Amino acid sequence: MATPAYKLHYFAGPGRAEAARLLFAIGNVPFEDVHYTYETLAAFKPKAPFGQVPVLELADGKMLAQSGAIDRYVAKLAGLYPEDPLDAARADMVAFHMVDFMDLFMPTWSMAPEERAKARQAILEGKGKDKLLSLSKIIEEAEAAGGWVAGGKMSYADVIVYVYLSGIVSKRMEGVPPNLLDSYPVLKAFRNKVAKLPPVLAFYTQHAGEDRASFRPDDE
Repeated sequence: MATPAYKLHYFAGPGRAEAARLLFAIGNVPFEDVHYTYETLAAFKPKAPFGQVPVLELADGKMLAQSGAIDRYVAKLAGLYPEDPLDAARADMVAFHMVDFMDLFMPTWSMAPEERAKARQAILEGKGKDKLLSLSKIIEEAEAAGGWVAGGKMSYADVIVYVYLSGIVSKRMEGVPPNLLDSYPVLKAFRNKVAKLPPVLAFYTQHAGEDRASFRPDDE
């Protein structure tokens, strides 16, 4: 078997590389999933453009950093980036919105566990709630117009929404109730729709484990 042309460098668990992994899988694009621990990452950091992961290594050894850039590059390889400029911009708009949502929680990672849980609850009652309500409105409009956020065809933005909604209710997000999406039925239904797509089901059957349990359909 030929060596894959792409190597995705990141930790083994889900996180900032999960969307790219899933885009590779949906597009049936072979890649090597290179995993690190915090200890082994030290040897790779000098090779990374910004000294951090994820990094996508191309066949010629060139490195592409920043998860947003990687996601859009892989989406084009997988046929999941819209060709129409407006649809592409709309996909990017939704993807950037999800990044803004998750970035609200970044400061909480350096907090003590009890403080972290309280801070996350406060986010979900404030700015986080606002962003989820905005997303719910976008998804509701998309469902009425064809089912996907950028035109009538699934794009990488739908994958980003699915990955981030699944990640926010994972066990590693202490303080976030696992049934959070019950309060956002449009988002819950959309997440489940993507979770039940055959290539997504296959990916999370192959990549099972407690850290990815929240990526499975709710009715399993």
